[in-house]
Amino acid sequence: MSDRMGERSPSPHTRIPQPGAMAEAMAAGRSPGLIRRLSRGAHNKLRRRASTQHSLRMQREQSAGPVLTRRRSDSNGASEFGGQDVSDFELDSTAEDVAEEPFSPYQLQGRLNALGIDVPRTSDVSTLFEGGVADADPSILQCGTYLIRLTKKKKKRVLYWLDSTSARVCWYGKTSVKSFGLDDVVEVRRDVESRNARDDVQVSLEDERRLLTIVYADEQSKGRGTKTIHLLMPDMHVMDQWLKAVNRVVAERVASMKALSLSAEKSDKAMLLLWRQAMQSKGDGAEEVFTLEDAQRFCRQLQINCNTLSVESHFRKADPERKGVLTYQEYRNFVKSFKERKDIVHIFSNLRHGLDSDLDLSGFLAFLKESQGVNVDKDRAHWEMVFDKYARPAQNRPSLPSAEPDIRQKTLSAQGLQSFLSSSYNLPLQPSNNEATLDRPLNEYFISSSHNTYLLGHQVRGTSSVEGYIDALIRGCRCVEVDCWDGENNRPMVTHGRTMTTKVPFEDCISVIAKYAFHSSPYPLIISLEVHCSPEQQSTMVDIMIKYFIGMMVTEPIMPNVNCLPSPEELRGRILIKVKAADDSDQSQLLADASNGRSRARSLTSAFTRSSSTDKMYASSPLLSSPGATSPSDPGIGSISTPRGSTTSGPTTTPNSSAEDSDDGSNSVAKTESPKTSKIIPKLGRLGVYTQGISFPKALGFSDPKAKAANHIFSFSEDTFDGRCKKEEGSRQALEKHNMHYLMRVYPGRRRIWSSNFNPLSAWRRGVQMAALNWQTYDVHQQVNRAMFAAGSDCLGYVLKPEELRHAKHLAIADTLPEAAEKKNKKGKKIVRFTVHIISAQRLPRPREVNPEAGMNPYIEFELFSADDKAQDNAPGEGVPDASAPDGSAGLGSPPRKRTRTIFGNGFDPSFEENMAMSAVTKHPSLIFVRWTVWHQPDGRKAGSNPVQLATFTAKLSSLQQGYRHLPLYNPQGEKYKEAKLFVRITKEATLPAYEEEVGDGNLALSTAAAAGVVASPRLSEAGRPDRSWPRRIFSRNPSERRRGGNEGDSRGLLSRTSSMDRESVRS
Repeated sequence: MSDRMGERSPSPHTRIPQPGAMAEAMAAGRSPGLIRRLSRGAHNKLRRRASTQHSLRMQREQSAGPVLTRRRSDSNGASEFGGQDVSDFELDSTAEDVAEEPFSPYQLQGRLNALGIDVPRTSDVSTLFEGGVADADPSILQCGTYLIRLTKKKKKRVLYWLDSTSARVCWYGKTSVKSFGLDDVVEVRRDVESRNARDDVQVSLEDERRLLTIVYADEQSKGRGTKTIHLLMPDMHVMDQWLKAVNRVVAERVASMKALSLSAEKSDKAMLLLWRQAMQSKGDGAEEVFTLEDAQRFCRQLQINCNTLSVESHFRKADPERKGVLTYQEYRNFVKSFKERKDIVHIFSNLRHGLDSDLDLSGFLAFLKESQGVNVDKDRAHWEMVFDKYARPAQNRPSLPSAEPDIRQKTLSAQGLQSFLSSSYNLPLQPSNNEATLDRPLNEYFISSSHNTYLLGHQVRGTSSVEGYIDALIRGCRCVEVDCWDGENNRPMVTHGRTMTTKVPFEDCISVIAKYAFHSSPYPLIISLEVHCSPEQQSTMVDIMIKYFIGMMVTEPIMPNVNCLPSPEELRGRILIKVKAADDSDQSQLLADASNGRSRARSLTSAFTRSSSTDKMYASSPLLSSPGATSPSDPGIGSISTPRGSTTSGPTTTPNSSAEDSDDGSNSVAKTESPKTSKIIPKLGRLGVYTQGISFPKALGFSDPKAKAANHIFSFSEDTFDGRCKKEEGSRQALEKHNMHYLMRVYPGRRRIWSSNFNPLSAWRRGVQMAALNWQTYDVHQQVNRAMFAAGSDCLGYVLKPEELRHAKHLAIADTLPEAAEKKNKKGKKIVRFTVHIISAQRLPRPREVNPEAGMNPYIEFELFSADDKAQDNAPGEGVPDASAPDGSAGLGSPPRKRTRTIFGNGFDPSFEENMAMSAVTKHPSLIFVRWTVWHQPDGRKAGSNPVQLATFTAKLSSLQQGYRHLPLYNPQGEKYKEAKLFVRITKEATLPAYEEEVGDGNLALSTAAAAGVVASPRLSEAGRPDRSWPRRIFSRNPSERRRGGNEGDSRGLLSRTSSMDRESVRS
């Protein structure tokens, strides 16, 4: 019996078929069909048992605990959801995949698990009666309990059991044992908390308290991010047993991953847990020693991804007597050998200047000032507290041999420095600042915005769920989109209309938005409504919003007779409704009220129209014709995202997609006609107090009086927006002027059916406040978007636009006629210089296809993203190999890219030690972003091998803090790895106008002139390029420069003129 137990399947009742019975059946000459069925059944049973054992064993050996930071959400939303949720019964035929089988309730009783948790027998569990709560009995859960699994189609009684050894919840599927890991659980919801995730799973109020909804990651499920499973417990006692047992196993697994922690307490606990796990796997009576095979398994469990030779080297170091095995103390030394950070020891040695002493307080503060760029004097008491936290009493190591140690003095050792550099006191980004005051008008901010927020995947056949709103709002999004369509029983639904996407009730979305609206930011939330409902259901929508947004929704101007938008500070805790204006005839009374100064004025003109001085500013703007409108959901090119969350209704099958409510309203570029939004009733239209959507005027364009109402907002698809930036001369300038005073939103074009994203920099550089992206896709553009709102007060969802995008005096071309543009000076470009020293990486994730014993071959790529047009020498760099575009161009859509050398066989602590000196010539220094990407080269010594992307980190350059920093790394779903880090040093120089450096440095003048597309003065040209003759200099210039040949001696004026590239972009 014990042997059979030792080799059992993870299932509580899988049996090995008896070969003798099969032989007897064949000898008896029974029908071939029966024999064939028996044989096939036995074969499938054996195959299922073997494959399940193998898969669970591999997952046990890969990790001793969670390697990703997944914030498990509670009912208050105090966490961030990782991945994308999708109900398993919406996309899988799970109702047919569940098989009922008999079960043996005592087969697994009394077995020890590998986490060091003693599993008691039933008789050992002390239970309390009458009002008491019994302790969870893991043995019963390991044997299995019958639960009711709820799906869209049916309810089914299924046996579930907990395999605490592999930390997985298992059940029988149709053909195999299915399971999910506890490390993969994103969130657990109980009773009423799960209502929004199960609208199509009906549960009575009496049974609701016994309902458990689990959302778990499932990366292997055909690219879908996560699944949702609904389980109805037989009683509250079983519910508590499951929750307690799961929480205990999760806590143990989290603790076991801390073996390499700098905290001695956490490290000791984890080492003991892993030692007990290794010893229990040897069986009863085995000698308690740690072998080389145990060491290899230990490294795989803790994500120590180095090759076999490296593990053997550490093992031999801990085995000085060459016994081939380690005692417990030697095992501890083996684990501690992986904690040594040679890179930080080297930094510490340099700080001591060769002296045999630790750092005192003055040395630590000098390190903060000189290396970390910290203004210590601003808060000296804080940094003294930090020093005291990581320092220790001075040892008998005085700086002078004859000096006595001061027992009252504290010093910082190399380990203390390592602890500080890895702590929250040394974050790579500026810390969050919740005390910021956002007192500028709304139009002067970039606003964190989402497109089709309810969708969790594909734009045409994806899943609609409230989880999209929860995820976005927890991440700080301040503008979410709700597409409303008629539903049954006067119940509006949210879906991507005329596609195959699923539906979710409008009321569910509004209730969730109300709950999470100010979870991460107190500043105003904008709800962008795209309305396709009948007047009756529009009225229902208003009633629902009033019900849930009571006290939060803005229904009238907070200050009447004011000709500008309020500030985020004035709108703290308020919800703004972005909705298309009602028909003018329906709003005649409102217009009259507005002209009389009544408090309920909400029209597009009158009280919200700017003064005559503003009209004069736009008097010279050219008349713009309107290009075609495009839908926000139109199919496009991109990478597929993973759906997330549960659904509520079946799909609609019309293949056309819905139209944006406030596009330019002209003929579409596509040949097919886009469906128009419904006529908005006054009751709903009145809610657009500060964000009233209007169609772009065809005739007058931005000069139309409606385009000067302070509360209007234009919405353009990316294609329409790009067209407006490239149309006749003056169009781009008119758009930029508009965005200095009024709101604009840009959303993905019709071709992005896979939910890919456009580059938000293309919109931000034109002053667009809301670049609405598909948040479910963590592509490079969404990474830039998240980086924009990731640090300091930026994480509140509002980022103040740079001054040149807020004030007319900083316009690229002055407010005058286009033909007079060349007589005006353009805004000068600036030079941004910084250095990135990539020192090392720590505990990089291993690719799935790589043999754990083979190690990894990592290298790092570094990219720079700017908001300037593509040009050669726009962002030169030095120090490492160049992986940029072959023609050397850089700018919008073509980031300069550098890479390090490849480190062979070491993914645990590869040392790169490579400097990258970067510079960028840009109009917008605050819109520079940098990105680190970790790659694995499968065959590192072959130039043509296809690399595998492992992790990435993107940041806004102005948000990065200087000095030695550990950068977090994220997986393709945007989830942060727990232990994987990049260790870098960042040094930034002051941003200077281009001409200041050009005057003092001839070489810099030439490179800057090349980047700007102009030619330097003869004196500078001769110094930098003596072989260039005067005829060549003259004829290489464009005609306008030849006409201004008399000014060549003024190098400063010449180098600050409009570049040829910018002139071309103005003409286009």
